[in-house]
Amino acid sequence: MNKNNNGRRRAASLAAVACLFGFCFTSFAITNLYTSGTDNNNQAPTLRSSRRALSNIAAALTDAVSNDPKHPYGNCQIPRKIFSTHLVDTVYQPAFPGSGSRMTYELVSALTGMPISNDHNYAIDPNVRKHVVSVKTHYPNRNGISLEEFDDDFHGALLVIRNPIKAIPSFFNFWYERINHLENHSVRAPTEEWVAFRDANFGEQLRSWRKHMDYWLDKYQNDRSKLLVLPYEHLTDNAKGPATALKLASFLGSAKGVKVAKPEDVACIWHRSVKYMDEGESVEGHSIRTGSHKTPYTQSHFDQIRNTLQHQKWKYKDDPEVFQIMDQYMRHINHSWLYVN
Repeated sequence: MNKNNNGRRRAASLAAVACLFGFCFTSFAITNLYTSGTDNNNQAPTLRSSRRALSNIAAALTDAVSNDPKHPYGNCQIPRKIFSTHLVDTVYQPAFPGSGSRMTYELVSALTGMPISNDHNYAIDPNVRKHVVSVKTHYPNRNGISLEEFDDDFHGALLVIRNPIKAIPSFFNFWYERINHLENHSVRAPTEEWVAFRDANFGEQLRSWRKHMDYWLDKYQNDRSKLLVLPYEHLTDNAKGPATALKLASFLGSAKGVKVAKPEDVACIWHRSVKYMDEGESVEGHSIRTGSHKTPYTQSHFDQIRNTLQHQKWKYKDDPEVFQIMDQYMRHINHSWLYVN
């Protein structure tokens, strides 16, 4: 008991050091990850190695800030993507269109140094199967295809969820670029184009959002350990992002044959992969959308979103994580009157 308490105090003190440099949330999450459980002979090596990793994280953060205040996340290199020469347990990477599939793609690849495939390529190319870390898919949305016949290849799934009030307009931006032969992630659709799309398709899109979420939660309802749910809003948040990326790295590392970045490098990798701007310069491989941010809704559309979130919240009341995410989305909706036109 004393050893365990000492370990907790040690981790907490390291977390405090990191907090001095703006990483309180990340450090708190790491402290919980690396000091949970009871102390026994079987766990001792894991706890010792975890404490060393945490110590290295705090030291790296301290050095990064001391050496270059402009780079509080430190310096890191994004590894070159290489197909695995050995078989790995691949992970599904589902997301409703407009929920950060490309962003998550970049982060997963950067954390593992392995490429990602998509559902169409995985279905037709046997050389890809069991040699990529994850497979991006929008299924059961009509933009995706089912890979259920390959389920045995997969370790589980990382489901990215985004508030539909933002996900649906983001999907329309993608669609607008596509039908106008524009570069992906380059422009936002004009407000009048969004309004026309919204009025003709909103109900169908909202039902599709709910169907997508239900499919993946139901698929792993009997083994929730195989499903990692990542809110888009956490992945992109300056405070929560590094800790969320650490959680993602831990999940990916649990798949057979997959190696992930060192814990002390995760915050830097998250910053370079998710935050599209690095000291005012575009990170290679990303493009920044230009155009109006206005995506207004009518009160009727607003009510439909609120009702859908309420339905999902209580449908998954026994899943604390999903329940909390839906509750947070509803709170956002209740304070988003500026969306209404």
